Amino acid sequence: MPETEQHSLLTNTDILVEHDNRWVASVGGLLMFGKQPQRRLPQSAIMFAVFKGTEITDDLVDKKEVTGTIAELIDKTVGLLQLYIPKPSTIEGTQRKEIINIPSTVLREAVVNAVMHRDYSISQRKIQVHVYSDRIEITSPGTLANTLTLEKIRYGNSAPRNIFLVKFLDNLRYFDGLGRGIPMMLQAMQERILFENIGELFRLTLYLKK
Repeated sequence: MPETEQHSLLTNTDILVEHDNRWVASVGGLLMFGKQPQRRLPQSAIMFAVFKGTEITDDLVDKKEVTGTIAELIDKTVGLLQLYIPKPSTIEGTQRKEIINIPSTVLREAVVNAVMHRDYSISQRKIQVHVYSDRIEITSPGTLANTLTLEKIRYGNSAPRNIFLVKFLDNLRYFDGLGRGIPMMLQAMQERILFENIGELFRLTLYLKK
């Protein structure tokens, strides 16, 4: 592709933006396509921690800082959740059958929403993913965008904060853009899901099966 045509493509898709009379990668461009985006956007990393009990003061089992592009953040974090979520089982006849504690579609939707809708202008906070013995908490910087409320999101209403990320994650098939994500999570989890605004933070809690 000729250089001028490539430049036009990058600017028309907002991957490159003009700043101080020079062209630089946009925040969305860095997050989606940058090499080591956390070097310039350290707040975009995800802090992942596993605790032995039900409180943040309980013994720490594992702690990781998840880095990479948005797609890598999603895939790595979902993989860690699947690794650490307890897998209860029952015996049927002579075979052990594992019980699905939280469906993988719910985990994926939860992490996609966290990275897609967080407020990246809050530079001192990262997404926190905490795994406790009875629940998973995913806490994102930034409350619900625009006119959204905790009640509205339950019915598929959306008002995206980061249009760039929404567009590219839709193209990469991380979500379908039809507003089905949270209704799907509610249907799958029933009473085992909780949404909360906590100051400038938004928290999703997924409770494990007892």
